[in-house]
Amino acid sequence: MSEHLIGTISNQVDSIIKHAEKKYPEQMWMFDVQKASWDAVYHAHDEGKRLIYVGACAPVELIYAFDCVPFVLDMIPTRLASTPDVAAKYIDLAEQYIAPTMCGIDKVDIGAILSGDMPDKPDAFIYSTVPCDNSRTAYPFIAERLGCPSYCMDAPFSKSERGYRYMAEQYKEIITFLEKLTGTKLDWDKFREIMIISNKTNELMNKIADLRKIIPCPLPGRLLVLNEMIPGMTGHPAMLAYLEAQYELGQKLASEGVGAVKKENYRVSWLQNMLWSNVGILDWMERQFGAILVMDAFGYQRGHLFTDLDDLDTVCIDLAKKGLALPMIHGAAGPVEDYIDLVENTMADYKANVSMFIGHVGCKHTWAAAKIITDLIQEKFGIPTLYLDVDATDGRYKKTDEIKAIITEYMETIAGYKESAAN
Repeated sequence: MSEHLIGTISNQVDSIIKHAEKKYPEQMWMFDVQKASWDAVYHAHDEGKRLIYVGACAPVELIYAFDCVPFVLDMIPTRLASTPDVAAKYIDLAEQYIAPTMCGIDKVDIGAILSGDMPDKPDAFIYSTVPCDNSRTAYPFIAERLGCPSYCMDAPFSKSERGYRYMAEQYKEIITFLEKLTGTKLDWDKFREIMIISNKTNELMNKIADLRKIIPCPLPGRLLVLNEMIPGMTGHPAMLAYLEAQYELGQKLASEGVGAVKKENYRVSWLQNMLWSNVGILDWMERQFGAILVMDAFGYQRGHLFTDLDDLDTVCIDLAKKGLALPMIHGAAGPVEDYIDLVENTMADYKANVSMFIGHVGCKHTWAAAKIITDLIQEKFGIPTLYLDVDATDGRYKKTDEIKAIITEYMETIAGYKESAAN
């Protein structure tokens, strides 16, 4: 009999929480949000709620308003990446049916579904045509395999008023889709309450992003990984509580002039995906070089707010602006000018003095823009960029020692690191 993958992850989170309660009681806010996320998915059907898988641009606030549970399917590969043997199991299974050159994120998703380890069939699947060719291929296959009602949003290439209107009409169709699925009409009063929480969440996200601009940076690079849960839980009280606690901590440390690193020598910008398969590299960089990841291209997000909570047309336009401003859609889904602006703003706003293109091999579209991006950084900021190819989900691609050796060589020979500068 197959294991229940979501149940296993939920139980693992419970074990982590028990350990954290004893060792890090003051940091429980980091773990509570993870428990809320995985428990909601695991127990959705037990609690009589509909479970809806979602991809990029899906309107999670609307899904919550219909008393359903949204689950960002890509949470599976980003979570499993830190356990290489488990991720490899699903990647290897998927490669029996699809090209090995497909993105590891999609391969884990496909493998997990093909394995039978996700026995709770979702009630629906809402996805889109972004951020890349991999997802455009994988998601329709997943939808067909799941055999549940699905809706695919056609995301425009250009983020313009015309594009927002085009997306807005599709969000109206999703309301109809959810009404048919649930047999209920949209409860606008409940939706308004969720939009208020969503706005508070995004306001805090923006304030936390601003805190990371301070020298020294008061928040560690590792929190950027956890913050990636935000798009999948926008409008959820647990996410609001998590961000409130993070902002309070960041404010306190910033007011005391305390940084997350004992001695901040380098402010690092990562220009592509997060290295989910080896997040410990961030801690190692902080200890070894006093180098803190102040921002990454995946985490760089300025949450758009709902501007009118009572007008359907305006709300749907705002949903479009929010959806198209999410990682990786905001930069990597095109056009390249958006990616250039994102990187330029990250380097300037966060006063980065180290640039690393930690390039997930599955993101071939961003590799195509890498030379444009790194030339810009060299010309405008005078900083040479490290190119490091990794698989963000498959830890077998490059081992920890190899990654550390490449980063060390760069820091010593390019960034001018001196042994005396280490903590």
